[in-house]
Formats: sequence, C-alpha cells, structure tokens
Amino acid sequence: MAKDPDIHDRLSRVEEIIEQLDTDECDLDEGTALHEEGQQLLDEVRSLLDDGSGDVVEIE
Repeated sequence: MAKDPDIHDRLSRVEEIIEQLDTDECDLDEGTALHEEGQQLLDEVRSLLDDGSGDVVEIE
C-alpha cells in the first residue's frame, strides 16, 4: 500500500481497472480505453517514484 496519497489514488484506480477488465464487463473499445488509462497512471507512478517524491511502504 502506498503511503503517498498521489500514488495511492493512482494505484487504487489501476486496481479498479484490472477488476473491470477481469470481469469482462466491457467491450473492446472500453477495454482499450481502460488499458490506456491504466498505463498512463502507472507511468505517472513511475515518474513520482523516480523523482523521489513518492513513498511506498508496502505493495501487495
């Protein structure tokens, strides 16, 4: 779990996206949009961590 609220919010949204994709409750266009959103959020998290501004204490 991320201690930094900016990272936590992004990772929580990524988890929601993964759950949506796992349940097959979206069509191809929606799935593609969700995948792109997830990739963008993960890129933002990597950027925050690379900047040293993020603080991750535990990842499940």
